[in-house]
Amino acid sequence: MVEGTRRVMLKVDDELCRACKKCLAGDVCRGNAFRRFDREEAPFLDMSRCWGCMECVVACPFDAVVRHEY
Repeated sequence: MVEGTRRVMLKVDDELCRACKKCLAGDVCRGNAFRRFDREEAPFLDMSRCWGCMECVVACPFDAVVRHEY
């Protein structure tokens, strides 16, 4: 995702994620970018499906969805 002249990437931090049964960040994602392969592990965020709304960053109560600019 591009924001101004910067590229922004969102990622789920495995150390901060508690692998909640009901992932609040994934629930608010309009692009269904959160993919879970194993219920015991943190979900994967597929940036090709991300709409860039940043709602997931706000929704996660553990601040596990982090933003990287490059």
